[in-house]
Amino acid sequence: MRAARAFLQKLQDEQSLARTARITTDLYGSLALTGIGHATDRAILFGLSGELPDTIEPAAMERILHQWQTAETITLPGGQQLPFRNQQELVFHRDQMYPQADIPSHPNGMRFTAFDDEDNPIAETIVFSVGGGFIRTSEEFAAHAAPSRAVPYPFHNAAELLAVADVNGLSIAEMIFANECALLQQQRPELSSEQVESEVRRRILHLWETMKQSAERGMATEGILPGGLNVRRRAPHLATRLRLGKATDPLAPLDWVTVYAMAVNEENAAGGRVVTAP
Repeated sequence: MRAARAFLQKLQDEQSLARTARITTDLYGSLALTGIGHATDRAILFGLSGELPDTIEPAAMERILHQWQTAETITLPGGQQLPFRNQQELVFHRDQMYPQADIPSHPNGMRFTAFDDEDNPIAETIVFSVGGGFIRTSEEFAAHAAPSRAVPYPFHNAAELLAVADVNGLSIAEMIFANECALLQQQRPELSSEQVESEVRRRILHLWETMKQSAERGMATEGILPGGLNVRRRAPHLATRLRLGKATDPLAPLDWVTVYAMAVNEENAAGGRVVTAP
């Protein structure tokens, strides 16, 4: 979704969006092999519709999906409608990685191409999904370019984490907060230290609210999960049963933990908004 949205932004920045008649997406390797099962097709659809994973609303997802399934079109943020058909604008290359000699092979490659009304290509971007919701362009990938990750409390495993905390007399939370502030400061050098701390806290609270909303939606939404296996959601029934249960049950808190986990799991399986976080 981020990659598709970034390509849309590229077209806007280059003032090519108005003369774009269609956008094709070619998925390679693992993205093609697992694409439908992992809702990659929907993610591309949402991204080209101008949505991002941390702000898209469930109602918008339903509206965009309905338009795609009934009219095989997408609506760009400015209202422009483009065709979006399987194996024409959305192509799964299940038998190959991205085929370019000067780029190392990667299992999660995708190519976006914009065409004008005479079907001439006017823009192209090659992007790799490198894990955790992060993307890198082919230029960054070929140059092995990665953003600076200098932090005040570096560690590579749990043992180092505990040792660094002990030496500095800090809690894990304090160290991670300092590291996050350092990373944001590198990205936004114009911010003061107070502004950086405020922004990190704001992002943390946004993640927490998103996690809570995901659990709440999962416990309130019934029905069959997508994917064709006819798996029925279990979290709503279990949550109702717990609410009607005896409050004196000492294991009830653990049961709620299980229900929350199942609710988020089912939201994830349904393509809902979730947080990738420990």
